[in-house]
Amino acid sequence: MPSDDFIKNKWGQDNFDLYKKAVSRIEELKLSRNNIFGENLDVMWQSADKAYIPHRMYKKGKRVLASIDDEKGWRSEMIVLNKTDDWRSDVVYPNPFIKLNTALSILIDRNPEAVFVPGSSKYEYNTFLIKNLYQKNWELAKSKQQLKLFIFNLFKYGWAIGRTFPKYDKRSVRVLKEYNPEDQSKSVYEKKEAVIYNDVFRENLDPRNAWIDDMAKPHRPDTLNDWAFRKVYPIEALKREFPKAAIIQGGNVEYVINVGHKITRQKKELAEVFFYENLEDDSFVVIEAGNPIHIGPLVTSDVEGRKRLSCWQTYLFLRHAETPIGIGFWEASRFEAGLLDVIRNMTVDQLVLSIGKFFLYRGTEALKEGGQIRVEPGIGKKVLDPKGITWVETPGPGVEAWKGIEVFKDSVDEVTGITKTLSGEVTGKTAFEVAQAKESALKRLRVPLDNIADALEDEAYITIDLIESLYSIPEVIKIAEPDLVESYLKEIQGDAELYERNEEGEFSAKVFREVQMGLDTDKAGNFIENDKNKFFRLKPKTLKWEGIIDVKPQSVLVVSKELEKAMDLEFTNLLVPLMHDDPRIVKKVAIEICKRYEKDPQKWLPDFWFQEEEGQEKEEQPLIVPMEGEQGDKGGEFPLPSPPPMEKAVSTTTMSRNPRNMAQRAMGQIRKAVPFLGGR
Repeated sequence: MPSDDFIKNKWGQDNFDLYKKAVSRIEELKLSRNNIFGENLDVMWQSADKAYIPHRMYKKGKRVLASIDDEKGWRSEMIVLNKTDDWRSDVVYPNPFIKLNTALSILIDRNPEAVFVPGSSKYEYNTFLIKNLYQKNWELAKSKQQLKLFIFNLFKYGWAIGRTFPKYDKRSVRVLKEYNPEDQSKSVYEKKEAVIYNDVFRENLDPRNAWIDDMAKPHRPDTLNDWAFRKVYPIEALKREFPKAAIIQGGNVEYVINVGHKITRQKKELAEVFFYENLEDDSFVVIEAGNPIHIGPLVTSDVEGRKRLSCWQTYLFLRHAETPIGIGFWEASRFEAGLLDVIRNMTVDQLVLSIGKFFLYRGTEALKEGGQIRVEPGIGKKVLDPKGITWVETPGPGVEAWKGIEVFKDSVDEVTGITKTLSGEVTGKTAFEVAQAKESALKRLRVPLDNIADALEDEAYITIDLIESLYSIPEVIKIAEPDLVESYLKEIQGDAELYERNEEGEFSAKVFREVQMGLDTDKAGNFIENDKNKFFRLKPKTLKWEGIIDVKPQSVLVVSKELEKAMDLEFTNLLVPLMHDDPRIVKKVAIEICKRYEKDPQKWLPDFWFQEEEGQEKEEQPLIVPMEGEQGDKGGEFPLPSPPPMEKAVSTTTMSRNPRNMAQRAMGQIRKAVPFLGGR
């Protein structure tokens, strides 16, 4: 571990102070979970790990050393005393396993849908663009799988946490250029740098290796000031993520595996890394083996420069109004589940005895154990004076035992909220009855669903801020030939945002990201939804957005195709008759019906209903489109800035198809990717 003087000389006094604060604060956060209102959550979560995996009640007896045969000199071995009644049932009912997987199958089926409401009129034109970029990134990053892990941890531990960050992964590879089928060793390969991923990424974190501010309160984002998490890296992966780090030590690392036990990896060159973020100090510190490998400001900020932490977290069931770490399935139902195990195993034992009867027979051996006889199915015991063989009739478990099992199962369902209806049991004959039963069953999970939506809303704000930052970084291609420069300037119509010249006169084309979306633009330059996909290259001005994001809790749930068809048919039967009436009378009602069924009115109602409205609005409120910074016609007044025109978001569908034009020739050159600061 480097000395303090070495770190201070390398990073400077200010960064050294941030590093020392991070080291001290991480240790404080680790200890904060040892006593959360009387519970050591790390111990509780370890028990939840063991309970989740189906297992048996292992009966422990006293272990002693016994000799096998002293005369022959055979070695002694350990035996277990008091290990009796091996025939008895000791199966633990796998409640956590069943409930957790049922919850996953119910809650996560689709990527979340969000409603984007612009914060002011200047952001109305690109709201659909921002929404589509958000949805596109979820598909690109395959974040639904990370969300499943997030939900798994949430129901298992009662608290889950994830982070959203810019991920940049570039690797040196060898690309096949010539293939020799007779001797593959003579095939020709070309070395190149391949960008594996360069976009916003979501990652679920292990709750046992993540710690949040001990002063944080539930549903109070302003109280969450700092947090930390721990990861274990292969040394090569860490160097690739932080290529500028001067010292990366690595070695044998102890870390937590899925059953809650700690082991030491035998593989060498592993690195234990702690990440720490502090909102108040605007600091992001990464520490490996006590050595800081990155010290800098927080990565995420909005259009106004307001910083955000990269984490998003929530609880399942509220533990206390003063802590955001909640109660999970196992912790909530462990006592009820224990009673269920006792009743089930006793019932099974009684059933076994009633089938495999116990009998007594005449014998001359003295009774042992004070005359007591242990009952075992299918076993005979010698007695002193029996009259022949006497069978012991054991009654089977009565109806009360089976009813008791059902009662305790229902009790566990009541505690967890995962009922038989949600597990797939049909409780109605018609689609409406099934939907009504499922809706009633989901009411118990309304709070967890709302909490998940809150966490996803926090995540959405982080994503939008990072999209603005990352997508604003262009690929820069230097052009030296004058004719190519002239052709490029002509094609982009001299747009200053798409090129730059340095003091030496060198010319560089700036190529922004290209995305495919189901969007188009109207005459005013506003983005509108379209059934056909188009490719767009978007510039920084089109990415600035501010407003409110509302994630729909129901959007991630599993959808029954048959039930959805039945509901659509019912919705259509209500809506279609209204379309033949005067829209001035029924339009408002029709829109409200669409909202009730969570449908988009513009997709279901006649187009002319909205075209007339738009035409009236344009007549009553004419659109003024002045240049930004110009004075208005009235003396001393400045009109509002207009939305950026569509020409500033260059659609590749309008580019020339001539293979000799500048765009085609420039894109054919070698691109050099611009990594995000810090290599994350």
